[in-house]
Amino acid sequence: MNQIRVMRSFIAADALAELIQAEYNLEGPVRCKLFSKMLRTQDNDHYKVTTGNGEKFVVRVYQFDTRLNRQESDYLYEVDWLNYLHEAGLPVSYPVPRADGGLLSSLNAPEGLRYFALFSLAPGRPMSLKNEEQLFVLGREMARIHLASNDYVPKHERQPMNLEFLVDKPIERIKQYWDKKRADDLEILMISAEEAKEEIEDLLANEIHTPDGWGPIGGDFHNSSVFFTRDNQPTFFNFDLCGLGWRAYDIAVFLFNTSLIHNQSADLSEAFFAGYYSQRQLSENEHAAIAPFLTIRRIWQTGLFSMNDGLVGHTFIAPASN
Repeated sequence: MNQIRVMRSFIAADALAELIQAEYNLEGPVRCKLFSKMLRTQDNDHYKVTTGNGEKFVVRVYQFDTRLNRQESDYLYEVDWLNYLHEAGLPVSYPVPRADGGLLSSLNAPEGLRYFALFSLAPGRPMSLKNEEQLFVLGREMARIHLASNDYVPKHERQPMNLEFLVDKPIERIKQYWDKKRADDLEILMISAEEAKEEIEDLLANEIHTPDGWGPIGGDFHNSSVFFTRDNQPTFFNFDLCGLGWRAYDIAVFLFNTSLIHNQSADLSEAFFAGYYSQRQLSENEHAAIAPFLTIRRIWQTGLFSMNDGLVGHTFIAPASN
């Protein structure tokens, strides 16, 4: 019998608990429980981990990745950078080392080798986009992460978020999956992509130089990936899209993810920028780059969701009819 291709699998929680207990210095018994999931195949799987003495963690099982062409070094970059930020006193969910000191593990799933890492659990609740104080704090801490990362020396290679990654490759993927019926949409998207790319290239060639405009960034800051405690202390998590990139792109992604510019009060976006500015000033080039980076983010995301196997299913299970 031929082996059938598996698009994605879910690791049994009890089996994962056994693996974690064997590899980490945690008091047993270790228990795992799968968090609620979205439907896209590119989503990573997250399990809540509880130990015998009541400690709680999160284990992330990374998806078998053929879309962004990630290698082991890409995941090692992420956990090493987060460990660096944690040691520098930044409020991030950080990797917990195994008994042998390693930060990244792997397992054999039906679809192929998958990596996983154990992280500290972020306390509190998701931030509110209506809370000016939380937006100020988020902007401030994003800037602190950018500044602290200026001194980070990567030990591992990771795909940089350059224009090839953000524009060229997504456009090629979109061309493959948009049929002739969407020719007009494709033409509009390609024109927008080229204009945004030219704007960024012009800014890069500008005589106004931003010394730390490029460096390690989160890549996907979102209001749902930072939790605040009751006294408004934040913890950032979910750095799956981190890597070397433009700080202005990091800001644009947050504005895009939250619709903070278009659908929210000006006071709220000003609170975010005030927090960022309290730690790091944006140059004229970075200011000007935010608008085309908003367009580029839309293009990148469209390319990501235009890939094959984009969804596990096409609808939710409906009640049975009589």
